[in-house]
Amino acid sequence: MLGLNVDLQGLSRPRPPAVGGVARTVISRKRDDAFNFVARDFFANYPRWCPQVVELEPSEGAPARVGMTARQVTMERGIRSESTFEIVAVERPRLLALVGISEPFSSSYEFERESDGTTLIFTFELREIEFSMRPFVKLIRAALQDGAEQIVENIRALLETGAPSAETADASE
Repeated sequence: MLGLNVDLQGLSRPRPPAVGGVARTVISRKRDDAFNFVARDFFANYPRWCPQVVELEPSEGAPARVGMTARQVTMERGIRSESTFEIVAVERPRLLALVGISEPFSSSYEFERESDGTTLIFTFELREIEFSMRPFVKLIRAALQDGAEQIVENIRALLETGAPSAETADASE
């Protein structure tokens, strides 16, 4: 019409890649013990390693299993956020995976056997970033990476000492 050459098919291009964080740590515990703490007892322990979770309501009783959903409320820097997620994989003793239902996120906890314990690999991804937030992707990625590192450190500390890391205790005050 106006002499513009517009590729309408381009409007349905795939979204930009997910933004997220990945962190790993070695835990001085057997893989079964680490897996049970995170996956089997997820609903009891998740608020312990993620202190931003102020409410957690699973759809069913423990243990966590594929198809279960849960509602969570988090509070971070005074901002309250509510979301619902589903457990999409429980592969004993190596994997627990979740996906957001009400928000576009996914996370996974992978467990690898080591001679001196267990390597825990935590991944968190935002599968979509609102258009207005795209200029801040680098900041979002850095925040998600910091969060992922804190998660694995908290899980390690809880399994090895029974208490979350001192850094988390300081940050939640």
